[in-house]
Amino acid sequence: MNNQYSIQLQKYEFGRALFDALDRNDPELLKLILDQYRNIPTNSTVAEINGLTPLHVAALKGNLECCETLLDYGTNIDINARDDHERTPLHIACLYSHLSIAQLLTRSGALLNISDIYGNTPLHYVILIGNTEFINWIFLKNPNTEVKNKEGKIPTEMSKKKNIKLLVFKLMRPSLGSDNFIKSRNSLKNIELISAIPSQPSCDSDEVPEFVFDSKLSPSDFLVLEQLGKGSFGEVFLVQMKSTCKFYAMKVLKKQKVITQNLIRYVMTERNVLTYIKHPFIVGLNYAFQTASKLFLVLDYCPGGDLGRLLNKEKVFSEERAKIYVCEILTAIEELHKRNIIFRDLKPENVVLDQEGHALLTDFGLSKEGIQTSQAANSFCGSIAYLAPEILRQKGHGKAVDWYLLGVLLYEMLIGVPPYFSNNKKQLLSNIQKAPLIVPSHLNQTTKNLLIGLLQKNFEKRLGFIGDAEEIKNHEYFYGVDWDMVLKKNLRPPKPVMKNDATNGLNIDFEEETETNENSNHLQGWSFVHE
Repeated sequence: MNNQYSIQLQKYEFGRALFDALDRNDPELLKLILDQYRNIPTNSTVAEINGLTPLHVAALKGNLECCETLLDYGTNIDINARDDHERTPLHIACLYSHLSIAQLLTRSGALLNISDIYGNTPLHYVILIGNTEFINWIFLKNPNTEVKNKEGKIPTEMSKKKNIKLLVFKLMRPSLGSDNFIKSRNSLKNIELISAIPSQPSCDSDEVPEFVFDSKLSPSDFLVLEQLGKGSFGEVFLVQMKSTCKFYAMKVLKKQKVITQNLIRYVMTERNVLTYIKHPFIVGLNYAFQTASKLFLVLDYCPGGDLGRLLNKEKVFSEERAKIYVCEILTAIEELHKRNIIFRDLKPENVVLDQEGHALLTDFGLSKEGIQTSQAANSFCGSIAYLAPEILRQKGHGKAVDWYLLGVLLYEMLIGVPPYFSNNKKQLLSNIQKAPLIVPSHLNQTTKNLLIGLLQKNFEKRLGFIGDAEEIKNHEYFYGVDWDMVLKKNLRPPKPVMKNDATNGLNIDFEEETETNENSNHLQGWSFVHE
């Protein structure tokens, strides 16, 4: 009984602190609370009024950052949880016309056609409220326009305003046997609607559609061209989308391995972060879907390969070239830190180059056992070399860990090996924690000073600990850098040598069993289509 009482007390304290942070619209405080009570499911605490979950409240208040924090750091968040009126957070966002939150929720797996206690779907409320921008967006998501509420009304009948009726009519597309479209058409006889249906594109054509509005993607939508990497619980492939002919890097994860190794939280964090972060130097997520046994992430393809393979081939880079990469990576880490995300895994293998040679952060942790690598002997120690002293001490770490790793990366790009490197694991670990930093004399003095600042073993003395990215940008090493030009990709790194894309395809069967929400291994909130 005492243990049960203690658990209930913890839940009460958690709920009180959580809703207080939401009431203040304070995402940083919210993250601290979620971390402190991470063993308690976030949805186990609901507001006393209307049974709202924390995500309902954040959606109601219109705080996008709080919604992002809950999705990223909450435990067992149910994005389709119902309140006392059987409304989901998406219903709430639509009712209060919070478009950016509705977009975040749908990207994160919120169901679009759920009805509340009154029979209303999110589309009913969007048309009722009459926000034209919201209406234009939600129709891109192909919602069900034929669901009737308790009053017998379909969504298109929720507004009496002529301008809204006209807009809805223009956005609707006739489907086979759709009486509702005919009904809408007949009520607006004086309006002419011209609907162009594009033909299937040819991969030899220059005219390729920008978007594919299909919420039920499957492996059969892609031609698998080449294996880019392989790991213990998944693989990465170069693929081509059949409908658009675009190339992507498709990460395929084995559900059973992810579940048995307790990695669900980590793969969901990667998926969630990539759904709302759009940055020129962070690899973007385009689609996420699943089959009964696999998870799929369809990412931007960077044909220039990763810095690890490039360094293995070229050994070192010039200071000018390394500086371009550092500038681009710094802005990517800055964006992550603004959202209270610590990358933690910066290393050459997790920096890829696009066709122009620009550096993008990615997380192909499973592909470090690369198919065409010739550095396998050093891969284990090489990975350990990118551990910060505070990580090894296991005393906790913060954003400063990423700045240490940026220093390690710059050092390796200029010297050819990470600082403190040894092929002996025990010696390497000791060096990272105790050995003095040796900076070669041939480097420019400002470069030396930056390395010394970033590679401070005491993270509290490390460059960037106090002022984060802005403090580093103000270092003498970056004098004269126009950061707007950096973000516009106006710096000119060397163009990578790219091999010709494979065109024949691989004979790979990803096993396409029918995937439903009732499937025992179904991962809620995984599906995603880039807008």
